[in-house]
Amino acid sequence: MTDKAEDQEKSTGTAINMDELDAVEQEAGAEEQPEDAGSLMEQQDGPTTAETIQPIIDLACGVAAPNWQIQKGEREALAGAYGDLIDKYLPDGLGAWGIELNALLMTAAIFGPRVTSGVPARNQPKEEKTAEPAKEGKDADED
Repeated sequence: MTDKAEDQEKSTGTAINMDELDAVEQEAGAEEQPEDAGSLMEQQDGPTTAETIQPIIDLACGVAAPNWQIQKGEREALAGAYGDLIDKYLPDGLGAWGIELNALLMTAAIFGPRVTSGVPARNQPKEEKTAEPAKEGKDADED
């Protein structure tokens, strides 16, 4: 043992300084807990909510307003804003809704452009026009 450790042991009866041990424990505990919500989001594995909904925003802008030519930066800002909104009301994230979100995205991607094009999904059945004989005389006046 070193002279300092021997002196410590003699004065307190232990070789461990409890004040130093408490300080180390506090430092270790401080590293585990995030300081703010931003730090909490950085610790997440996988894509953020904004990155998850980005394709939906892109698709919605392309289908609903193609003539407006909404720029990529604007769509990213929308995704960020709606991502924050979703994080507020669903703090556990979209993980539980991944399958539903994927189904919604695929449905919108496949059917959206077709619906907005104005082309009907089915051809209208042709109505057969049958010629009705013209009514003459008294029977025509009674109708």
